Amino acid sequence: MYRVRLTAAAAEMYNSLPPDIRKQIKATLAELIQTPHLGKTLQNELIGFRSLKIKRYRVVYQVDDPGKTVVIYAVGHRRDIYEVITGVARGHPHSP
Repeated sequence: MYRVRLTAAAAEMYNSLPPDIRKQIKATLAELIQTPHLGKTLQNELIGFRSLKIKRYRVVYQVDDPGKTVVIYAVGHRRDIYEVITGVARGHPHSP
């Protein structure tokens, strides 16, 4: 079993989502405990990240297999999420 950890930025994004979407995302995060490689692998600047689709929202994360941890870096609407996570990948996180 893996543990799921949200970065401070991801937790802030998650808390700003509508309650019904938060509930669905929470259920999806629970699945990552058993199946951490569930999401689609990302490409180009985002190699090493994975993305899960929940309706029009995305959860972007990395899996630390040796540490048995899934680290959530961003949670948000698909129109904004890849801009946010590209900033994280470059070491310059920013809000959508």
